[in-house]
Amino acid sequence: MRRLAVPLLLAAVLTGCSSQEPGKPSAGDQASGAPTTGTSAGAAPVNRPKAVDLKTLDPCTLITPETKTALGLNIVEPGNPLPEYGEGSKRCNETYVDHKYIANIHTLVNGGVDRLKRTTGEANLTSLQVAGYPAYLTKRDSPGSAGACEIYIDAHDGQLLLISAVAGLGDKSATVDGACERAKALADAAGAVLATK
Repeated sequence: MRRLAVPLLLAAVLTGCSSQEPGKPSAGDQASGAPTTGTSAGAAPVNRPKAVDLKTLDPCTLITPETKTALGLNIVEPGNPLPEYGEGSKRCNETYVDHKYIANIHTLVNGGVDRLKRTTGEANLTSLQVAGYPAYLTKRDSPGSAGACEIYIDAHDGQLLLISAVAGLGDKSATVDGACERAKALADAAGAVLATK
């Protein structure tokens, strides 16, 4: 029985490391243009432009004056961190000039991608790349609004940068898809600055 268990375990590990989607790199096919830094689950290395310890990051510093103007942001200011994101987490609140959406950037310092997949459900997450970082998008209900869009950036082992946009706080023309457009633009801008920290 022991002889059978070892090949089965090896087959399971090798299957988990291969990609079944065309054009998607597997764990052994890392892009050579960006450094491989750290691991997200203690398994395969995570390909990030730079691993940034979010415990030392002020998320408001990820919004440059140029970004504020380009994205139509009115206010960028520190907010109260949410206790469920871990001791030492930080928050930055953003409002838009058109008042159709609001956004937040949170540092989640008490769990990385594995925790996200467990708590949100892997089926509810869409994988994407944000400024060279692995990231995940999800949509959710938000009381009193048309809904919210969240993007989690895998910035460091066991830590995530969360960019969320909420739609339609009193404006019926705002949509969840519109919130996702805002969240993606904000995530791209913040991710580019994150890679320089």
